[in-house]
Amino acid sequence: MDTHINLLLRKISEDDDEAAFRNFFDTYYQKLFHLALYFIRSKELAEEIVSDVFFIIWKRRKALGDVDDIEKYLYTSTKNQALHYIRRSPVIDKIPLGLYTIHLLHDENNPEEKLLSQEYRALIQKAIDSLPDKCKEVFRLVLSDKLKHKQIAQLLNISEKTVEAHITTAYKRIALYVNKEYSNPKTIDKMLSIFF
Repeated sequence: MDTHINLLLRKISEDDDEAAFRNFFDTYYQKLFHLALYFIRSKELAEEIVSDVFFIIWKRRKALGDVDDIEKYLYTSTKNQALHYIRRSPVIDKIPLGLYTIHLLHDENNPEEKLLSQEYRALIQKAIDSLPDKCKEVFRLVLSDKLKHKQIAQLLNISEKTVEAHITTAYKRIALYVNKEYSNPKTIDKMLSIFF
């Protein structure tokens, strides 16, 4: 585990350090929010779930020293809390949300490259949005949250082989989608119109 996180956990559990807890909260909030959102598809409820998780952690802060893998603990707690909300409220909004944004680097000094980068980013985003839900979530956990295959498998209750299959499928489908769009004459004309 990260030495910075270890230090924060020690300050939280031993010294009741609220500033350290805020830092810890800021470090993990976004990842846990996306995970909760995956399960319940409601931004408001996802925020509530993550707040509940951190509230419980603060209440039980003295026991943080006994946690071996804090990330696994946080992900499991968030997943369990989300499932608890689902059980409590069977009518949860299932509208898909645009969670899976990818940030690509571009040269800010080159306007043509910036426009191309925006076009490409939008195209990649559409490709990701077209993935099946489970595949999309596995892909995001690998790409954005940098989780290992084993962690994802435990988190989503699937095998590591299934995680690998989802990742392979995601890359293949994104590549096919992008290649198809780039071979479309309308897309080529649109891309060329940036320069002419």
